[in-house]
Amino acid sequence: MPIDYKFNAPLSLYALPVLYVIAQYPQIAKMSYMRKCLGGPYPNNNPRSNIELCKKKEVSQADIEKMERMNAAHLNGLENFSLHAISILAANVSGVDNCTLNIITGGLVTARLFYNYLYINGTTRAVASIRSLSWAATVGACFTLLIKSANRFNSRLVLSRL
Repeated sequence: MPIDYKFNAPLSLYALPVLYVIAQYPQIAKMSYMRKCLGGPYPNNNPRSNIELCKKKEVSQADIEKMERMNAAHLNGLENFSLHAISILAANVSGVDNCTLNIITGGLVTARLFYNYLYINGTTRAVASIRSLSWAATVGACFTLLIKSANRFNSRLVLSRL
C-alpha cells in the first residue's frame, strides 16, 4: 500500500482508546510500584489513601515522591481526556481531512506519552519545564482541531445560506 493511503485512512478515532490507556498507565504503574515498595499485595481497601499509608510505612521519600508524580500524571490525563476526545470527535464530525487529523492526533498521542514519561521520571525544574511544554503541545493540538472544526462548520453554514 502506498504511504499516502495510510495518512488518508480514517485513523484518528483509534486515538481515543489509546489516550485513555495513556491516562490510566500512571495509575497502574503506581499500583505496581507501591506493591514493590510495601513488599506485599496492593492495599485496595482505600486506594486513594495509599500514598499516605506509604508515608506511615518505611518507604523512602524518593519512592513516595515518585508515586505522587505517578498519581499527578494520572489525574492530569483524566482531566485532559475530555478535551482530547471532544477535539478529535469534533474534527471527525466536521469533516477535517483525515491526513490532517492523523498527523495532529499522532502528535497529540506522542506528546501525551512524552508528558507521562517526563512527569513520572523527572525530578528537576528543567524537566518540569519541558513537561509543561509537552502539555502545552497537547492543548495546542486540541485547539488546532477545534478551530479547524469550527472553520469547517462555519464554511458549511455560509455555503448553505447562499
